[in-house]
Amino acid sequence: MDVTLLSALIGIAAGAVGYWFVTFSMRPVLRYLEVRSKVFSDFIYYAQVVNADGLNEEMQALYRERVLANRLSSAQLRATYLELPTWYKNHLAFKELDPEGASAALIGFSNTTDHRDSFDIQRRILRKLGLPTET
Repeated sequence: MDVTLLSALIGIAAGAVGYWFVTFSMRPVLRYLEVRSKVFSDFIYYAQVVNADGLNEEMQALYRERVLANRLSSAQLRATYLELPTWYKNHLAFKELDPEGASAALIGFSNTTDHRDSFDIQRRILRKLGLPTET
């Protein structure tokens, strides 16, 4: 067999394996990390609108945005977790992280209007995602 042909076949095989690994292993991990970061940034952005009672219209609109953003993030977090490769799910379990629990808690967080309860739920979500709890 010609060395050039063998080199081409090895290159094609390596490219196919690399494409498969990136598509089915790394992309889902990167999507998960992106959603996880969005949850954290939403906590910072919407921190002041836990309860919209007595606030002006602009803050009430921001409150509604917070509720919708938390629900969307919950759905995205659950969906991206389901797409993760088994090796990464095992890695998360080893680190005692719980994205599915965080997803469920995000729904509860979106319904919370009490500042103390929201603070506790937010800290629990951050811990389940392995994010810093002191902001």
